Amino acid sequence: MLSKIRVYGRLARFLGERSFDADISTPIDSLRFLLANFPDVECHMMEQSYKIRVGKDEIDETELFNPSGIQEIKIIPVVTGSDGLGRVLTG
Repeated sequence: MLSKIRVYGRLARFLGERSFDADISTPIDSLRFLLANFPDVECHMMEQSYKIRVGKDEIDETELFNPSGIQEIKIIPVVTGSDGLGRVLTG
């Protein structure tokens, strides 16, 4: 199933695009897609923290492997010290 992966902020500038269509079945697949297609993105992402949204719901690290009917995933860099730290994935 094709899903839309949207990236924001410094990550979007680094990748040179804000959205991608990919055949993924879990949220972790969106990260794997970026790593497979942009070899330098791992080092870039290690320097930041991220929120991941599946549709309108924020997920945490325990939900990355949950299969779902994903239509859109958003990977959003967050500023250190922001609210919702329980839902932030660090590089």
